[in-house]
Amino acid sequence: MPGFNGVRCLEGKSVTDRIRILLLIETLWLGGAQRLLPGLVTGLDPLRFEGHIVALHDGPLRQEFEAARLPLTVLGARRFYEPRVVSAIARLVRAQQIDVIHTHLTGADIVGRMVGALTSVPVVSTMHNVPHDYDHQKWHRRALQRLTARTLAARLVMVAPGIGVEYMRRWGIPASRVVTINNSVPMEPYLAIAEGVAPHVPPTVTTIGRLTEQKAYHLLLDAARLVVRIRPDTRFRMVGEGRLEAALRRQAQDLGIARAVSFDGLRHDIPDILAETHVFVLSSLWEGLPVTAVEAMAAARPVVLTDVGGCRTLVTPGVEGWLVPPGNVEALAAALLDALDNPERQRLFGRRGREKVRRAFGLEQYVRGHEQLYESLAVVRAQARVARLHR
Repeated sequence: MPGFNGVRCLEGKSVTDRIRILLLIETLWLGGAQRLLPGLVTGLDPLRFEGHIVALHDGPLRQEFEAARLPLTVLGARRFYEPRVVSAIARLVRAQQIDVIHTHLTGADIVGRMVGALTSVPVVSTMHNVPHDYDHQKWHRRALQRLTARTLAARLVMVAPGIGVEYMRRWGIPASRVVTINNSVPMEPYLAIAEGVAPHVPPTVTTIGRLTEQKAYHLLLDAARLVVRIRPDTRFRMVGEGRLEAALRRQAQDLGIARAVSFDGLRHDIPDILAETHVFVLSSLWEGLPVTAVEAMAAARPVVLTDVGGCRTLVTPGVEGWLVPPGNVEALAAALLDALDNPERQRLFGRRGREKVRRAFGLEQYVRGHEQLYESLAVVRAQARVARLHR
C-alpha cells in the first residue's frame, strides 16, 4: 500500500492522520467506569489520537459530559443486543474510519465486540471488576460476555495487577491478550484538599458507591452499630443510589442508628464530601480496583477496605490504611474504631496514601498506557490489511 511505513497506515489514511478511538460504554449512570472516560479522552495526545464516546443508554452524567464538551453520542438503546444498535455503531465506525473500539461494561463489551467482528476493527475491553462480578449477571449477559471475550476481543485490560490471572484461569483468556493498566482519576480536585478535617466536623466515615449487593452495605451498617455503640458521635455518610436504598434505610432504623447514618444519594461534589471525611470505607464483597478509593487516597483520607480484587494493590495494611476480610463485621468495626481513635495515624496514612496514588495511579500513566495499547492495535491492523492486499 502506498505510504505504508511499517508504523502506521490506516485504511486509506495518510500516516499523519490521527488514530481514531470509539469509546463505547453501556450507560451514563454514575459509576467507576464512567468516572474514567473524561480523563482518558481529554488526556490523549490530540496530535496522535481522536476519541469519541458512544453510550448505549442515557443517564445523569450526560450533562457533565456535555458541559465538558466531550465528543458524545447517546443511542437510547432499549436493549443492548438490539440489531439496530449494532447497525448504528457499525455505520459510525465505518463513517468515522475508527481504528480501535474500546468498550466498557457488559452490554457495551458484547455489542462492541460484535461490531468489531463485522467491521474488522480491533476491540479492547476494560474489565472493571473481577470475574466473580459477572457471575451475578443474568445468564445470557454472563454467557455472551465470556464467549465474546474469548473469541472476539483483541485485548482485555485489567484495572489492577493480579486480576488477569482469574480471567485466564476461569474464562480461558490467553495471557497474550491480557494487559494491565492501573485505574486512575483526574487528581487535581482531590490533591487540592487539605490534610485533616476542620475541627467543627464530627467524626465522619464516608462510603461512595452504588447501593448494590456487591458493596455489602448491610454489613457496613452492622459494623456502624458496633462503632456507634462505642463512639456515639460518629456519623456515617452513604453516597450513591441504587435499588437497595429502601432496605438499607429500614435496616438503619431497625438497628437504632438512623440518626447516625445519612443517605446522600447521587452527588457531584465528591471533593467537598471527602474534605469533611475522617475515614473512607468500602465493605465490598468483590472489586476490581475501586476508583472511589483512589479518589479518597488522593484527598489524603485514610481508607478501610475489604481485602478483595485490587484493594491490596492500593493499601499496604498499616501503611496507607486498613484491610479487613470481606464479610467480617467485627473486623470492619475494629478497623474503623482504630482509625477514628488515632488522629495522628489518620494524617500519616492519608499523607502516605496520597503520595502512593499520585505516583502509581495518576492520570498520566493511565493515558500513556492506553495510547501505547491503541497504537499497537492500530499497527497490527494496518499490517494485516497490507498483507491481505499483497496476497
